[in-house]
Amino acid sequence: HTATHLLHNALRKVLGMHVKQAGSLVAPDRLRFDFTHFKAVTDEELSRIEETVNENIKKDSCVKIDELSMEEAKKKDVIALFGEKYGDVVRMVSVGDYSRELCGGAHALRTGEIGIFKIVSESSIASGIRRIEAITGGAAYGKIKQEENLLREAAKELNVKPEDITREIEKLANKLKQAEKALEVFINKN
Repeated sequence: HTATHLLHNALRKVLGMHVKQAGSLVAPDRLRFDFTHFKAVTDEELSRIEETVNENIKKDSCVKIDELSMEEAKKKDVIALFGEKYGDVVRMVSVGDYSRELCGGAHALRTGEIGIFKIVSESSIASGIRRIEAITGGAAYGKIKQEENLLREAAKELNVKPEDITREIEKLANKLKQAEKALEVFINKN
């Protein structure tokens, strides 16, 4: 749940304060977060969101849980989630000075316990509703290593350094286009 709170706040900082949670799934090493937003999230925005979450994880902030009246919570600029019904006493989860939400879920004691946060997908699930799926901890580290290995294998196959893969693919694509044009000319002559 703590990573979900960090993500929610990062979405609001990067995309705008109009972002509201519209659903979520939380598992020990992965999460799914549905939110209101009017267009696809760009790669650059996703990168900034992921960086923002990871920066807050690295801060190793204390996660504090307070029980207080709903009236007190309203005075503390707390985020209440999508139409949930709250009782007279609510549970406010504060992540350092970064996030403050009402939540009844289980949380890390410190953000550093999350380890790493990695976004694996962003998609539309309904008009005006987007979904981000992410992994954390060992699963995130495993995904990063898998992608690293894939890059290394592709670089080896292309006989270039990993940082030169894009340039080599562009060169190969141009060669292919030229070969296709030459083949078309040859076929049309015969």
